[in-house]
Amino acid sequence: MADTVKTSKSLQLVMEFYDSDDRTFTLDNPKATVTAAQINAIGTYAKNNNCFTGDKDGAAFERFKSAKKITNVCTIYDLS
Repeated sequence: MADTVKTSKSLQLVMEFYDSDDRTFTLDNPKATVTAAQINAIGTYAKNNNCFTGDKDGAAFERFKSAKKITNVCTIYDLS
């Protein structure tokens, strides 16, 4: 048996709410070609349509504060 390498990708979005609270939202296997402009467009849509709400009254979603593409590489060693 040989060593096995597994790769996974995710997109981590930090959402900012009107009351200055942040929430982190992680999506597995994002589109490889996603752009900042597309993320901002989704943020605008989410704000205008009240898609996310905070945990306090009036804590409406304001914007995506940050976005990171993350690639994890895991190596499983053959120890036999």
